[in-house]
Amino acid sequence: MTSTDFSYPQPTDDELAAQQPRVPAPPVHPVYASPRPDDLADAHNGVNTRMDGAASVKSPALGKVAVALSIVAMALSLAASVILGVTVGPSEAASGYYFTDTPHWYQTLATVLVGVQGLCTCLGLTGIILGITAAVTGRGRTPGSIAIAVAAIAPFVSFGTFVALAFIAA
Repeated sequence: MTSTDFSYPQPTDDELAAQQPRVPAPPVHPVYASPRPDDLADAHNGVNTRMDGAASVKSPALGKVAVALSIVAMALSLAASVILGVTVGPSEAASGYYFTDTPHWYQTLATVLVGVQGLCTCLGLTGIILGITAAVTGRGRTPGSIAIAVAAIAPFVSFGTFVALAFIAA
């Protein structure tokens, strides 16, 4: 390809092609292949072992951690919603409509439960991030997918439980 700027001589396509290497460069990343029988014999001796697809299976621990965080976040959030949903109606009926009209101990309880909900939000987001990482990198694809689903559904279940119990208890 030549330039339309004729004030300076430009190389032609053939000249540019001649500057390229004739042999393609070897791949930068290692290429894994099926093990050969002689490699399997050496693997038992611990000499010249290769990493194959089956041998380099990653641990599913990250997916399991993501599931654990998501389940803990859902359980804590659901417990906080149940406690707050059951007590908000009777407290409002006994003390008044405004939050500041309620007794001090109930204000403290409600504030702590809302703080627990914030903690559960952070745990759920961490579970989603770890679940996505586990699913993408292959370190526990199924547990990572389960963690994403649990952490994504947990806020809806928790809020729905709170609203339902608040209406029932009122």
